[in-house]
Order: sequence, then C-alpha cells, then structure tokens
Amino acid sequence: MIQRDKLESRYAGRAAFVERLLGVFANTHAPLSGELRLAVENGDTVGIARLAHQIKGSAGNVMDSDLQVLAQRTEHAAREMRPEGIKLALDLADALDLTLAAIDT
Repeated sequence: MIQRDKLESRYAGRAAFVERLLGVFANTHAPLSGELRLAVENGDTVGIARLAHQIKGSAGNVMDSDLQVLAQRTEHAAREMRPEGIKLALDLADALDLTLAAIDT
C-alpha cells in the first residue's frame, strides 16, 4: 500500500503535485496487471521481467514499498527463469490492482 504519510512528507507543501503523481501512476499502470497476466499465460519471462522492472521503479516514486519489493522479487525470478516467477508475477498483478484501487478511493 502507498504510504501516504511518507509520500506527503517527501513532497511537503505540494499536495497538488502528490495528487498529480498518483494520477499519472494510476493512468500509466492501469493496463499493466493485465499485461502481466498475459505474459504469464504466454510464458513470456522477458515481458514479465520488463513489466516488473517498470512497476518497481514507479512503486518507489509513490512510496509503495511492498509493491516495490514484490516487483523486484518478480523481476529477479523472471530474469533467472525460476519457476516461482510465474506465481510472483500473478501476485504482483493482484498487488498492483489493489494499489490502483486505493488510489481511486
């Protein structure tokens, strides 16, 4: 989950910027959970690693450390073609959906 207190502290006095940042995150990441699931269906470990890497960086920007850590684990597992990469990718897609839902509320 996004740690709003840390996010707002990082950008103190810039509430409009924080909301814009979250909006950009939501808009650009909305399709990624579906793309992750499709990559899993296709056995596309390169695609999984690419998507996980993208999510990892952005999750850090919006102070969602749980999502960032899961994305990092997923990226590494996919790059190393470890079997748990598939489950991690599905978990990452679910976690991203939860983060996006929290932004919308």
